[in-house]
Amino acid sequence: MRTWLRKRRPAEEGFSLIEVLAAITILSIVSLAMTAFFIQAMSYAKGNQNKTVAVNLARNALFFVEKQSFETMKSYFLDKNLLAEDGTVTFNPATCTVNGPSRPVCSTEMNDMLQQVPTLWDVLTPVVNGNRYYASITYDPSIFTDDKKDLAPYLIPVRVNVVDAADPSDKRSASEVEGYIANEKIR
Repeated sequence: MRTWLRKRRPAEEGFSLIEVLAAITILSIVSLAMTAFFIQAMSYAKGNQNKTVAVNLARNALFFVEKQSFETMKSYFLDKNLLAEDGTVTFNPATCTVNGPSRPVCSTEMNDMLQQVPTLWDVLTPVVNGNRYYASITYDPSIFTDDKKDLAPYLIPVRVNVVDAADPSDKRSASEVEGYIANEKIR
């Protein structure tokens, strides 16, 4: 038999146990750091998804009320009995109570508005991806800019705020848009 097959060459000795353990330790540390990075990236992406949903719901609610009867919206938002100290009036579905699948129980004025615009409740309390959102509509005269002051009789300035019903304080799942409900004469 050949003797050169049985000889060990010094360059082919392999790794020692300590070298293997050191490599595994370094690989584990790097893997943990990368895992933390991916978890943070997923959390950020989920927050962006929630923000996108809220923005789209706010735009949808604003578009919906912009297309409603100007007189119906004006009778609610310009009601002197509903004016807050800062001159605003808010239609907020979060202040209503809902018992099962029946219609909500709200203030008299809000119930009157829901009678006149039956689909308003569905627009302001949508469920997206299993999460319920609340969209509130606020009449706010401070939205008027100087160039629109002469259009005040024909426009109702509104702000639509959307929040996640499960966590209304979560700013990542909230959105706000401003717009005008225009009189049919200038639409």
